[in-house]
Amino acid sequence: MSSRVEAFVFPNVTPDADAPSYLFLPDGPITLLKRSETTGGKYSLMETIVPPGGASPPHIHHDENEWLYVADGNMQLVIGDKFYPDPDQIPGVNAPRDTLYAFDAPAGTLFFGRKNYIHGIRNVGTTTGKVLLITDPGGFENLIREVSEVVPDLSNLPPYNPATLSLLAQKSHDFGLVGSFTFEQFGDIVVDHNFAFPDNHADELVALLSDDVTEVPEPTALVGFFIFGTTGAISIWKRQRKAANKVA
Repeated sequence: MSSRVEAFVFPNVTPDADAPSYLFLPDGPITLLKRSETTGGKYSLMETIVPPGGASPPHIHHDENEWLYVADGNMQLVIGDKFYPDPDQIPGVNAPRDTLYAFDAPAGTLFFGRKNYIHGIRNVGTTTGKVLLITDPGGFENLIREVSEVVPDLSNLPPYNPATLSLLAQKSHDFGLVGSFTFEQFGDIVVDHNFAFPDNHADELVALLSDDVTEVPEPTALVGFFIFGTTGAISIWKRQRKAANKVA
């Protein structure tokens, strides 16, 4: 990560007691930590496992903004700067393609994906990563529930149903999602490590999550680790919105 990008300490959010998991992408289960019905519709919080080479190809949300937080691993984020207000617009089909800027996103990166703009993420590392997805408002998780199979045990994933992708393509429009199948479909990728990192709207995210945050004491033995929800990832809640130290 560029030295100008600050690391973010994710709040310790109390997950829903039953937090179900679904096999949304191959080897990429998603756990619905907080659902719209338990947050008063304010937001949804999901945790996804991303194997090496795994990705959420460039896509456009029309109904919600989306934060992406890299909890573990070495990711690459892509972002476009063209505005696509019409959910019937598909870049490269009936709308202009965009230029997609790619930059490194190691653990601690918080990224804000504005609705009506292209963004995506992929694991460019050699180890399995973990990404938290937060949508504002909530409700996007209903698409995941509608097209994916339930995963009773994250340590024993069921075979991936290839019909999931075709069902996703059929249902996406109903949820304001325009997705691509490859990283280059919506625009040319430009790797630019000098790209001005966009505002991550960290203060807005912290305020959004505040009703569900559990403050945790900071014993010396735990400082620097994260505790997060049902997966055992550890996160220490801090009053400061962003870490003061920058990631080299």
